[in-house]
Amino acid sequence: MYEDLKTIESKFSISDFPLNIAVEPSNYCNLNCIMCANDKLTRKRGVMDIRLYKKIIDEIAVENPYTRLWLDFYGEPLLQKFRLFYMIDYAVKKGLKNIDLNTNATLLNEEMAEMLLDSGITFISIDCDGFSPAVYEGIRVGANRDKVYKNIEYFLNLRRKKKVDMPIIEVKIMEMEENRDEIETVLNYWRERGAWTCLRRLISWGGKYNNGNGDAKIERVACGSGIGILPITWDGLAINCVMDCNADFPCGNVHESSIKEIWKKRNEFLVKHQLCHDWEALPELCHDCTDWMIVGEKRWDEKGMPIEKTYDKSSRMIDR
Repeated sequence: MYEDLKTIESKFSISDFPLNIAVEPSNYCNLNCIMCANDKLTRKRGVMDIRLYKKIIDEIAVENPYTRLWLDFYGEPLLQKFRLFYMIDYAVKKGLKNIDLNTNATLLNEEMAEMLLDSGITFISIDCDGFSPAVYEGIRVGANRDKVYKNIEYFLNLRRKKKVDMPIIEVKIMEMEENRDEIETVLNYWRERGAWTCLRRLISWGGKYNNGNGDAKIERVACGSGIGILPITWDGLAINCVMDCNADFPCGNVHESSIKEIWKKRNEFLVKHQLCHDWEALPELCHDCTDWMIVGEKRWDEKGMPIEKTYDKSSRMIDR
C-alpha cells in the first residue's frame, strides 16, 4: 500500500529554506511520453545560464548544504552532456550533500555511465514504464526499449565493478492502465540486478491529464507537491508547484531575489494555507487539482525491503 496521506501530511512543516530545490538545466526533452506534460509546454524553451546556476548553488551551500538539489524539472538532463557534469561538479565542490536527478536513460551510454559514477552525484532515478517493447515504447514514445534496458544494465554492472555504493540507482515505474500487467515484472527484473525500485501513481500535472486516480471521497490534506519543493525554471522563475509546467504561477525570480526571500513569501502565500487547510486561499492552480491525493510512492532497496524518505533537513534524502 502507498503511505497514508494523513501520515505524510503529519511530517510537513514550515521551513526557513526549501528541503528540495528542482533546478531546470533546460526544458528540452528527446521523448514524447504519453503521460508527460512536456509536449504541452507553452513557455519558451531554453538552457539555464551557468552564472544563474552558480548563484543558486552558492546560496544553497550557505543556507543548507543538505537541501536536495534535483537537476531536472521539465526536461531530460542528460541532453546537457558535458555541461551537466560541470553543474554536478560545481555543486559537489560547494559541499552540497544531496545531488539528484531523474532521467529516461535513453542517453545513458557507456561514456555517460562512467562520468556519472565519477561525478559525485548521490541519487539517480531512472524512468522505466514497461517491460515488453510494445508496452514500454507505447508509453515512452521515441525510446527504444532494448537500448534503454541495455543502458541501465551496463550502468548497474559498472557500479558493481567499481565497488561503489553511490550513487543510489533507482528504477521507477509509473502505474497506469497501459502497464498495469507488467509492474511486478519490471520491479522484480531490476531488483534482481541490484537497483532500488520505485512505484508511483499517475499524476495529472495540475489537471492537464485525467489520470483517474482521484477519489472525491478522500478528505483533503496538505499537498506535498505544494509544500516541500521549490522548482526553478531555466530562465530563473521560481514556481509555486512542480505541477505548474508552464510557470503560470511564479512566486519570484532568482535573478532578482534570493531563494530564502522567495521561500519566505511563498510560505505566507501558499504553505501556511496548505497546513491550515485554508483551501479557498490557495492559488488558482490548486483549486481543481487532484494531485494532492496521490503524493507519495512505494520504494524498495535492492533486496526488496521498504525504504522511507526522510524529511529531516540535515540528512540525505534517503539514508542507506
